[in-house]
Amino acid sequence: MAGGLLPVAQAVGQTSVAGETGGEVRIERAANGTPHAGKTLALVTPHLDDGPIFAGGTVAKLLKEGYTGYFIRTSNDEKDSYAMSLGETVLANERDSETFVKTIGMKRVFDLSYRNHRMDDVARTELRGRLIFLFRLLKVDTVFSYDPWGHYEENPDHYVTAQAVEAACWMSGGRLDFPEHEAAGLRPHGVREKYYFARGPQLVNRVVDISGTRKEKFAAIRSCRTMIDHMVEDLNADLAARKLRLPELDQGGDKAMEEYIRLAFERRDAAIGKKHGLEAAEEFHYIGPDPEMEDYISRHAVTR
Repeated sequence: MAGGLLPVAQAVGQTSVAGETGGEVRIERAANGTPHAGKTLALVTPHLDDGPIFAGGTVAKLLKEGYTGYFIRTSNDEKDSYAMSLGETVLANERDSETFVKTIGMKRVFDLSYRNHRMDDVARTELRGRLIFLFRLLKVDTVFSYDPWGHYEENPDHYVTAQAVEAACWMSGGRLDFPEHEAAGLRPHGVREKYYFARGPQLVNRVVDISGTRKEKFAAIRSCRTMIDHMVEDLNADLAARKLRLPELDQGGDKAMEEYIRLAFERRDAAIGKKHGLEAAEEFHYIGPDPEMEDYISRHAVTR
């Protein structure tokens, strides 16, 4: 559980509660000002909508607190539309990715463009190597991604990306991993913090209060327009096949999208928050620096 504790420098505005597994769950709240100025985060997911749905409120919170953010999308999202061709779907989701980055306030997106739903064909060493390059180039301090140890994950894009991220985070700090990077001016740079989310059961040790960034989160989800429209239309088609309907989704267009976001995502965030006495929250498995070492450094390190 040591990895789930905040380093001393980030302990402001945090409280601890007992977790369902008996371990400690840290509640992370909004900080005043920009305590993270100069730091960089990377949201690394296979699909555009993964980050906004599971971590959009937390990412928005950290950006407000001074982080510079980047989005690394590992797949081309060619399978995620309702009535488009493969090519049309790739282009639509590429445009939506650019909109998402601007909406949430990140600096840019890097598209690795592997085939959607086929990332288990990809050599893990290749994907890991590309991520190591980007982590060093961008000097990434904090990563958001799927939990590499999340249970019952059915999507190969999710677990392949997650496993590559987990390995790249520590290998990017190794001097002899891709030593040729130094010739290009890239020094080793290990990722210090990881916020992992999951669709299924997960060891949660960090709950983030997103009551102050719900507006930003749902604006980010709306920017995934092609994908949210796909969700709405798929649900309507499934209900029609069962001779059912949800009146809230009958209106179509933006109104149906807004109702779907409210029903599927706002209600879920509120339910997570209620468990922890918060208005709305997101859950993670957090891994950070060794708190004991950070405590010693904070008390004894001197300026060079």
